Amino acid sequence: MSKIPASYILHKSSNKTEAKLIVKGYNAIRKNNLFDDEFYLNKYPKVKASGMDPLLHYIFFGFNEGKKPNKDFDGVFYKYHYDDVEINPLIHYALYGIDENRQIKVANEDLANFNDLNKTNILFVLHEKIGTIGGTGFTNLDIINSLDKRFGAFILTSDGEDVELWKFTSSLEKIANFNCHPKKYEFLDNRLAGIYEEILSKLDIKIIHINHLINHTFDLAEIANKKRIPYIVSIHDFYYICPSIHLINENYSYCEFKCKTCKFETILKDWQKYGFKLLENAYLNIVPSDSVIEIYKSVYPDLNNFKLIKHGRDIEKSNIEPELSKNPIKIAIPGHISQHKGSLLIKKIKNLDKDNALELHFMGTAIPNLNKYGINHGRYKRGDFNKVIAEINPSFIAILSTCPETFSHTLTESWKSGIPVIATNIGALKERVNKTGGGWLVDYKNPQKIYDKILSIDETDYLEKVENISKINFKSLKEMTDEYNKIYGEMSDEL
Repeated sequence: MSKIPASYILHKSSNKTEAKLIVKGYNAIRKNNLFDDEFYLNKYPKVKASGMDPLLHYIFFGFNEGKKPNKDFDGVFYKYHYDDVEINPLIHYALYGIDENRQIKVANEDLANFNDLNKTNILFVLHEKIGTIGGTGFTNLDIINSLDKRFGAFILTSDGEDVELWKFTSSLEKIANFNCHPKKYEFLDNRLAGIYEEILSKLDIKIIHINHLINHTFDLAEIANKKRIPYIVSIHDFYYICPSIHLINENYSYCEFKCKTCKFETILKDWQKYGFKLLENAYLNIVPSDSVIEIYKSVYPDLNNFKLIKHGRDIEKSNIEPELSKNPIKIAIPGHISQHKGSLLIKKIKNLDKDNALELHFMGTAIPNLNKYGINHGRYKRGDFNKVIAEINPSFIAILSTCPETFSHTLTESWKSGIPVIATNIGALKERVNKTGGGWLVDYKNPQKIYDKILSIDETDYLEKVENISKINFKSLKEMTDEYNKIYGEMSDEL
């Protein structure tokens, strides 16, 4: 446990004023017994293993990761319910909320009270809790923020323990929380089925947009079909082919459909039966790249209801002047750098670098044992990509996934920064780099060849890639959301 919280807080805070507020909040939380250490450590064993003061962990990391400080306090609800909460919700409650008798969790009133009879209601289904979302969730919120006024929006999320229901008007408001623990990789669950039935009926849902079914069950599609509620599925990975999600094997590399050695082999036949039925009955299955269609059709050749909609982003092109540097060669590696995103490959490449010709810069969330292989710049806000890249000033950006990507937002962000990309020759990375010439494709199975390729790139080759990037046409956010609004309109007209 940290013995001197004040010292740690000062170190982690951006300024002394913020540090003083956090210290004051820390003490108020302890004084009022608002944090349950035993609950937190038992629920999150990795925190326990770290030996860190659990309350400090919650303040600086846990809340942003969707963790709970005790069994009752709902920090995400508190943050969105009160628009004056600009600090950690538990600190705010300890310092102000207790005296003001503020609500700490959703009241769970009758859902029918939230049904707007003048709207065509759409239910958006996510696998990430509000407040912890990544690329899939951001795309979903972009669509909701641009929704035609005739539609009402509700968001259903689940983290495998709590099923949360949100309503979107001009802002997000949590309207229900259901405690539910379906078994992992369960096809159907009676408790979840009952929750879906209640939501669809009481909110008079007319259209369902399934962004993901991780932490959900196939009951949702079964009930939608019975009620004749049309739904679309946005495909962000390969979950509906295999519960491994990313088509990876035990070595965190592309499995190449060697299913006999897959740990899910015993349930795969039934899984694909439900997956095919979900996709077959969808109004449309929306994919962000052609490579996704190719992979899905290799498993489900009879599926023909795919529609290609590339992800749209409004990112300003940077003023960075790309430059091929030597001694060392700076390489930025952005995103969530886990095993299937290339962390093991990165280690192998850097281990070949005996002369330290490469200087690696990690930006985003990298597993801790990568730190000795490069410089970790930590998390960055969605709109700060170019700012961090400008500070690093790399010659290359590397995206080294060892399994097929379906699109790669980081590839879009990388090209918007103007920096050439080194990417693995698989999935959407291969498709997009081949189409644009905005970088080099490398064999994810051969770290030596990747290392040699990086060292061999000359000025002429480099400037050619920079020129190619300047010619790329990126889809705007409005172009993307207009396509979705058109689909929702067509579905609504057919009701």
